[in-house]
Amino acid sequence: MAQGWTEKGLRNRQDATDYDRFSEAVLGPWDELFLDRCAALRPSEAGTFVDVGAGTGVVLYRLSQRPVFADWTLIGLELFDDMVEAGNARFAAQGVAAEMRQGDAQALPLEDASVDMVVSRATIHHLPDKVAALREMDRVLRPGGIGLIHDARRDMPAELMQRFNAMRAKVGYLPTTLDEKLTPAEMQTLLEEAGLSDRTVLHSGNEGIAALGFEVVMRAAS
Repeated sequence: MAQGWTEKGLRNRQDATDYDRFSEAVLGPWDELFLDRCAALRPSEAGTFVDVGAGTGVVLYRLSQRPVFADWTLIGLELFDDMVEAGNARFAAQGVAAEMRQGDAQALPLEDASVDMVVSRATIHHLPDKVAALREMDRVLRPGGIGLIHDARRDMPAELMQRFNAMRAKVGYLPTTLDEKLTPAEMQTLLEEAGLSDRTVLHSGNEGIAALGFEVVMRAAS
């Protein structure tokens, strides 16, 4: 499948096999930070959890290993066929009760108020219509549900970006690019445009791996 921009979003520059190797070998520390936040913010003991832009399902697999998500229904949505296939193959091989489905982040194939927690890691910058994607995450949340977004920031510290790119290079993965990334201020503007600023909290870290990006916590209306 061609790389670069498609009609519905920015294609990862390397294929599912390369992405899978990179995600397994390099993203572990960031995944653990993200999963810690998922566990801390989950709105109930059981429910439906959806990962938008789930890649090859590595995050969902790691989530499935956490006891606090043992009773949750785990669904990954991904635009590209090879990512969906790789994710479902992973789940089948490892006996994980999770499912990858094909879906567009800007028009989620989910009913209104059908999800208890919806998350997105390193996906929002890929999307042509970011405001639509934010509104879609809000639309599918049940009353009291939680949305969580983590993404890299364009204004990340130069030293941290160099370290991250060195880690990528060790597994033969291309360096990260910043042109398409957002600053926290730009993300706040998008939340305002989506009409969600009164139900979201944006935070950007200043130390350690958290300084790589920003976090948005979305709380659905009760």
